[in-house]
Amino acid sequence: MDIVSFSIKKPVTIIVGIILVVMFGILSLTRLPYQLSPSVEEPVITARTTWRGATPYEIEREIIEEQEKVLKGIPGLVEMESDSQNGRGEVTLSFTLDTDLDEALLRVSNKMNEVPSYPDGVDRPVISATGATTSPVIWIVLKTLPGNDRPVETYLTFFENEVRQHLERVEGVADLFVPGGIEEEMHVVVQPELLAAYSLTINDVINALQSANVNVSAGTMGVGRRDYRIRTIGEFSSEEDIGRVVLKSTGQQRIILSDVAIVKPGFEKRTGVVIHNGAGGIACGIRPEPGVNILEMTDRVQERINWLNTEILSPENIKFQWVYDQRRYIRGAIDLIKMNIFYGGMLAICVLLLFLRSIRSTLVVAMAIPTSIIGTFIFMQAMGRNLNVISLAGIAFAVGMLVDNAIVVIENIDRHRHMGKTPFEASYHGTREVWGAIIASTLTTVAVFLPVVFVREEAGQLFRDIAIA
Repeated sequence: MDIVSFSIKKPVTIIVGIILVVMFGILSLTRLPYQLSPSVEEPVITARTTWRGATPYEIEREIIEEQEKVLKGIPGLVEMESDSQNGRGEVTLSFTLDTDLDEALLRVSNKMNEVPSYPDGVDRPVISATGATTSPVIWIVLKTLPGNDRPVETYLTFFENEVRQHLERVEGVADLFVPGGIEEEMHVVVQPELLAAYSLTINDVINALQSANVNVSAGTMGVGRRDYRIRTIGEFSSEEDIGRVVLKSTGQQRIILSDVAIVKPGFEKRTGVVIHNGAGGIACGIRPEPGVNILEMTDRVQERINWLNTEILSPENIKFQWVYDQRRYIRGAIDLIKMNIFYGGMLAICVLLLFLRSIRSTLVVAMAIPTSIIGTFIFMQAMGRNLNVISLAGIAFAVGMLVDNAIVVIENIDRHRHMGKTPFEASYHGTREVWGAIIASTLTTVAVFLPVVFVREEAGQLFRDIAIA
């Protein structure tokens, strides 16, 4: 099939094809997510275990080593790193790029259940998927309003119970990173002289509290046609419940916790602090889901923040202050490249008009530039890419190559016109003479960029958009 002849003889078909390309290209553009940079996926899973009061040596010996023994055989595992700190241990697992993250999470969770046992007081390991795509794109800070003298750090429990779920339910939000703040807890201040007077020790107090603060299920009891489930509710719900815990009973004397200690509400020990503009606060970083439109997600989060400030935080005399988001940088970068593409195209058209001195010939190139750019969005959307600085830079480079090819074709057609040929003959012969050279030139450029599409490391994922565009 002679494409050149077909394009000249079937103008209506070509125009319909151009209209379809432009229409579907615009539809694809409206569905492309906007991001500052391409999504770089790195399958990394982190298992974090907390053991309050333990030293790094105990964390390493009692927890980390046991976890590493069961995790080292997971398929696709490339690297395993561990970090032991006071009261906390962390194991970071890096997998090959073709690993399915959900499947890897399931394998890690199952393997963690194979750890024989943990020391008393160790919290259940928290397993989460992390990586380059999970860096926060929004930062907000919880602060107190004027007239509120309560330290803002003490609102962490309120944030976890009343606020977190509203932010996590926003479409496009993957997770929250919340540094700073101290949670509420109940303090038991033991008086040593009273313990000695009753011949008790600290261990007696600890054992009594641990054994009393439990709910016990006693099975079911059948009465007639009905079965009643029997449970003993023993978890503490108030300071008085803790104070009534029996430490020692001799038949003649009963010693309860309030006899030897003071029970009062308090807060956990502060291990970090967040300072913003010279004032304390609780920071909240919002991580996006992979491939989400950052601009739309940020707008939804801001609407939810405004609602929270009005409905939930205002009665507590606190507020969220918006600190950082990427909207300005994304829009600025995209607008800059759009402007460069526009001005570059206009300058190319002016140069063509200056040298060709033909409005009709220049108009052909002027129509080819936006048509090709809009058509590119169809393939980008089909391949699951997003609109970012890198992909737009690739389009800008491609515009230059498109103009070069168009100049060669138009100039050769114009040469045949000056030889006295009809418009059809000039278009046909002028294009036939150079189409092989143009395809060879274009394929050379494609050959340079195409290998980048198949590179799976971070560099390949970062520059894949420019190669596709």
